[in-house]
Amino acid sequence: MKLNLYKTKKLVLLGGVLATTLSCTKDFEEVNTNPNYPGSASPEYLIPGIMRELGYNWGGKAWEEGFTTVQYAARLQFTDQDRYIWNATSNPYNFVYDSMRDVMNVINVSQDNENMQGYYGVGLVLKSFIYSYATDAYGDVPYANAIMGLRDNNITPDFSYQSEIYDGMLNDLLLANEALANATNISGDIIYGGNVGMWRKFANSLRLRLLMRISDVDQARAQQEMQQIVSNPSQYPIFGGNEDMAVIQWNTDNPQPKYTTRSGSFDEVRLSETLETRLKAFNDTRLKVFAQPTSASGAGIYSDNWDDYVGMPNGLDDEAALSYSPSGNPEESGSNYISRMGILLACRACNTEMASATAAQTILMSYSELAFILAEAKERGLISAGDTAQNYYENGIVASFEYYTERVAEWTEIANAMANTDLDAYLGQTGVLYTGSTEEKLELIALQKWFGLFYTGIEGWSDWRRTAMPEVVPGPSATNGGKVPVRFMYPNDVKSTNNANYQNAVNHMGGDDINVRLWWDVVDNN
Repeated sequence: MKLNLYKTKKLVLLGGVLATTLSCTKDFEEVNTNPNYPGSASPEYLIPGIMRELGYNWGGKAWEEGFTTVQYAARLQFTDQDRYIWNATSNPYNFVYDSMRDVMNVINVSQDNENMQGYYGVGLVLKSFIYSYATDAYGDVPYANAIMGLRDNNITPDFSYQSEIYDGMLNDLLLANEALANATNISGDIIYGGNVGMWRKFANSLRLRLLMRISDVDQARAQQEMQQIVSNPSQYPIFGGNEDMAVIQWNTDNPQPKYTTRSGSFDEVRLSETLETRLKAFNDTRLKVFAQPTSASGAGIYSDNWDDYVGMPNGLDDEAALSYSPSGNPEESGSNYISRMGILLACRACNTEMASATAAQTILMSYSELAFILAEAKERGLISAGDTAQNYYENGIVASFEYYTERVAEWTEIANAMANTDLDAYLGQTGVLYTGSTEEKLELIALQKWFGLFYTGIEGWSDWRRTAMPEVVPGPSATNGGKVPVRFMYPNDVKSTNNANYQNAVNHMGGDDINVRLWWDVVDNN
């Protein structure tokens, strides 16, 4: 079976108009109301900015902790992150609450307007996605009254328990599905071009992601609601192919996030030996999309020779990383002997002739990911309706290959290598063939899902925390007692400006360090 290529929908990134809202005191508003400016911006002017900033931040986290923590990539320089020397971080915390002010404006303006239910539904989906990003990074975070601010005399919001946040997100996605069912298309949408039917699929697919996340701590709810979705596709439509996946498509005016970075920043991140080894074990041509041949090979951006793609170990200290030699020969050490990340993500300064401003998309959620969620759900008995676990699993693999073949179309040699992959042979080989015990099949699903989640924000890390699969082995210079971090620490300014509520959250969670497990993280990862 060869790849059946198709044209995925390419959505033009609209010129973003970032509308900002100012928090003011009540008295100031009463005295200084300007009749020439509306109290809140119209949703069509707010949502492109929200989506664009989400794409930049989610993509940025994919490049940083999203890559190194579960070892898609390793650090050649400034290796603290790869060695788990993590400090308190305001990213994505500040992004989340800056964005949420605009998201809540969209929701509040449209909620009770029957002509604006499309904006209401989209607002609820964005709210759920962004809050899931926050809570899966930190744990308990402000949620129930987080965006009241000075207007409502609440600049120190309390922190909601993660279980409560998940309950709210899942309920919001159910409301979004209902609102979008009979809504008209919207304007300003840079993800689906205003198509509310596609947003409805995203709402229900995202709901399945979140239900799977809580399936070890609230199996009854996960089972009931996953079955509800899968058994009634007309009422709860979900992704049916790559054409449905939620992505930010960049353009030349707003290029993919790594395109304009300096070459040094791009070159600090290199192919991980972990990803190299696992892909080579299956002659998996996605390696030639995810990485470039070494500079020492002289091959350019593509090589037929698998040996020209070389990763480096994670968790080396700065000196060892800069002098690392894959061959063990000191004369063959350093950056020229380790593969850069793939051409899709390349910066124009580091691949002057070949880098593309538009080829890489920021993936919020893919059809491939959904297929693996459904495969796991079926294998674990969480759903009885729908397809077989094997078909879901194989669909996820094929969809990933098809997606990347389409994305590298402008680089003929890479595209041909992908298109000429014999997927029947790939699916039938040991280590990929869907066979064995339930536990062995779940390991197969986890590994292929890990491949499929490449450059998808922090989702690979989140799924690893939930399942402990595939294995992550800390590097030789890893700190933190050799444990892989399982959360971010709260920003320092939260401790100083909202200390009482911060302390309550820390007491509830059991501490504020990178080893404190989240509510849904019950599997022993380390």
